[in-house]
Amino acid sequence: MSGDVMTFRTVYGNTRSENGWRMCNRDACERIYIPGADNQFLAAMIVRSGPSEVVLRAWAIWYHRNVERLDLFKSGVGDDWGWSAANDVANSNHLSGTALDFNAVQYPWGQRTMPTSRKQKIREGLNLFENNIFWGADWSRADEMHYQLNGGTASGDGASAKLVAFAQRLEGGYLGLLAGTAVPPIIPKPVARPTLRRGNTGGDVTYLQGLLNRMFASYSKLVVDGDFGPATESVVREVQRRSGLAVDGIVGSDTWRAMGVK
Repeated sequence: MSGDVMTFRTVYGNTRSENGWRMCNRDACERIYIPGADNQFLAAMIVRSGPSEVVLRAWAIWYHRNVERLDLFKSGVGDDWGWSAANDVANSNHLSGTALDFNAVQYPWGQRTMPTSRKQKIREGLNLFENNIFWGADWSRADEMHYQLNGGTASGDGASAKLVAFAQRLEGGYLGLLAGTAVPPIIPKPVARPTLRRGNTGGDVTYLQGLLNRMFASYSKLVVDGDFGPATESVVREVQRRSGLAVDGIVGSDTWRAMGVK
């Protein structure tokens, strides 16, 4: 547990995300690591430091061990995401670093594709986490990939006493999840984000399309097929326009950063 100093921001006119947490900057967050996973494909699992990181890291580890692996999508930084610089939802909990998406390509926003047996296992885990984690599948528009700190876990600019106590229990051995996970393992450096443009195909385009659909859902309804065609280019141009970038439809370093990917 680290990050005693928090730096905050206002995003889309909001100072707090949907679950009550203050919007924070990237430097108030840290990357989490999952023992036994191919962590080079979990590079976007970035969450708010402190008790929130402890609880979200423990939840990710529990999910990886008991539900399914979190490194299934082996391209770029994978399809497991945390903190984001921008989001199509103005009060998204990703903007405060208090939410994670797991296996996003497999579970598109707004669809119910998860097998019943997997849902049942997740419910078991949520019970073990004592109402500190909320699952997006419980929204009217299902978000089966999405997990966040629940309402009531924030207090002022930090964590509630309940969340602090639960984080301390996890660090003390509850559920046996966090032993030996505080020090990041040595892992290969993630591959740098490629420049993508119309005509490109493959896993990096698949990742881009899923990210666009997730972060800019009001105008990104792409078929995630790994083919950078005119529809993908149109959405990229809209992201660039809204971000004040040169509108050329090419996804370079500035456009990746505008989507929260470095």
